[in-house]
Amino acid sequence: MGSRRKHNVLNIETKIEIIEKLDKGESGSSLAQFYNVGKSTIGDIKRKKETILSYASKMDSSDGIKTRKVMKCAANVKLDEALFLWYVQNRNLGNPISGPILCEQALIFNSKMGSTSDFKASSGWLKNFKSRHGIKELNIERKMLYNSTSEEKFKELFLNVIKQEGYTRNDIYNADETSINWKAFPRKSLAPRRESSAPGYKVGKDKITAIVCANASGDHALPLLVIGKTIKPRCFKNVPQLPVKYKAQKSARINSDLFYEWYSGEFIPRVKRERECKGRKGKVLLLLDNAPSHFSVEKLNRVNSDFNVMFFPVSTTAIIQPMDQGVIEKLKRIYRKQILRHLLLADSVKNVASFYNNFNLKDACYMLAESWQSITTQNIKNAWNKLWPIAEVIHEEQKIQEISEITNLLKSIPGFEGNNEVDVNDWLENDANNLGFEILNDDEIVDSVKRTELSFGIENDTNEYEDVENYSGPMPGEAFTALETAMQWYEQQPESNSTELLLLKRIKDLAAKKRNWQAAAIELQILIS
Repeated sequence: MGSRRKHNVLNIETKIEIIEKLDKGESGSSLAQFYNVGKSTIGDIKRKKETILSYASKMDSSDGIKTRKVMKCAANVKLDEALFLWYVQNRNLGNPISGPILCEQALIFNSKMGSTSDFKASSGWLKNFKSRHGIKELNIERKMLYNSTSEEKFKELFLNVIKQEGYTRNDIYNADETSINWKAFPRKSLAPRRESSAPGYKVGKDKITAIVCANASGDHALPLLVIGKTIKPRCFKNVPQLPVKYKAQKSARINSDLFYEWYSGEFIPRVKRERECKGRKGKVLLLLDNAPSHFSVEKLNRVNSDFNVMFFPVSTTAIIQPMDQGVIEKLKRIYRKQILRHLLLADSVKNVASFYNNFNLKDACYMLAESWQSITTQNIKNAWNKLWPIAEVIHEEQKIQEISEITNLLKSIPGFEGNNEVDVNDWLENDANNLGFEILNDDEIVDSVKRTELSFGIENDTNEYEDVENYSGPMPGEAFTALETAMQWYEQQPESNSTELLLLKRIKDLAAKKRNWQAAAIELQILIS
C-alpha cells in the first residue's frame, strides 16, 4: 500500500492562487498534485470561487488571507459589518484606534442595533474580529498630520516605484472625487433671491459628486462618473445614454460600493481597451487619496494582477495629488462659464428665472462632460508637476484672466449686474470644501448594514424627481426634419468644420432610418388589419 497523503489545509491566499490558475486553464489534477491536496479539494475551491473571492475582498490586509484557512463568519454578522465599516472609515481618516476603543464601539453598535444583551466585547472576541478581517495590529499612535517630510518621502517612494516597475507617463493614472453644487448661482442674482423666498425651494440641496481620472501623459481621460441622489431623475426619462457615467446614492456622495464598482467595472475595462488600441503593454498604476470610500490597497490590488493602486499619505493630497493641482478647479470654472453662456441667451429677467427653474440634472451632466473635454492635454500634464516634474508650469495670470472674463460675462446678463470679482470667486469656490466622499455617523452605519438591498430613499426636494406622465419624445420624422434644418444652418456658419458636420449627418441618417422603419411598421399594421 502506498503512503497516506498528509491532510493539507490551504489558506485563503493559496485558494485564490488556485482559482487564478484554474481561470487560466490549468487542470485540476495538476493543481491537486502541485499543492498536495485531493482532486475533490480543487473541485470544492472551483465551486466556491465567488464565496472565496468575496470573503477575501473583505479582509483589511493581505496578512489575513495568508493566515486564515477557514471562512468562518461572526455570530452577529450585522454588528461585525457595522464595526468593520466604522474601523475602515476611522483608519482612513487617520484617527487613532486601539483595542479598547474598538471594543467600546462594538458595545455602542450592539446597543443601537438591539442585539443580544449578553454580548461581551472581550479580548477573545477582539482577537477573533481582528483575525476575521486580517487586521494585523490596531494603531494606538497614528500621527497623520501633514508635514513636509511625508510629502518628500512619498515623492521619493513614487519615483523609485516608477524606476523599478518601468512605468511611463501613459501607465500612471490619478482619480479624485469632488462635490459640485451644480445648480448654484452667484449670490447677487435673481435666482438665489427667488430660491430663498419662493415656497418649496431649499438652498444648497442640489449637490452631486464627480470622479475625474486621467493618466500622467494627458492622452487618456476617462468619462466622468457623476453621482446623484436618485436612480432615475425625471429629466433622464427616455434618455438611455448620457455623456457621463451616472450612479445614484442617497447622499449623492461616493461610498465604498460605488467606488469599487467604478474601479472594477469602469476604470480597469476602459484602461484595458485604451491600451489595446494603442498597443501599450505592462502594468498600470492608479494613485488615490486616503478617502474612507476607497478600499485598502490589498483589496484593490487583488482585483486584477496588471493593475496596482498606491495611496497618497494622509493630509498631503491637496499638496501633490495631480487632479487637485488645478484640474478640478478648472473643470468647475469651465462648467460655470457654460451656465453663464446659456443664461446669456435669456434676454430678460423673466427668462433668467425660467432658465433657473428649468435647468436640470441632464443639462448639468452634458455641461460637465463638455467641460471635462475642454481640459487640455497640457492642463493635465501641468497638474503632475509637483509630483513628477516635466511640463511647463501654469501661470497664475491665466486663472486671473479667466475670472475676469467670467465677471464681464456675468455682468452682461440681466439680473446679475451687481456682481464683482469677489462675488465670482465666492461662486466658483462655493463647493471647494465639500467632501466628495461619504462620512457616516454611528446611526448611519447601523442603517446602512440593516438594509438588505440598496434603497436610496429619495427626498422630493424639487419637482425634478417627481413622477410624471409617460413622454415618448420627438418622432423619428420630426427629428429628421429638425436635424436637416440644423445641418443647412450649420453649413453656412464660418465656425463649421467637417468633423461636426459629419457627426450631424450621421445622426440625421439614423433619424431617417428609424423614420423609414416606423413608416414600414405602420404600413404593415394597416395591411394586417
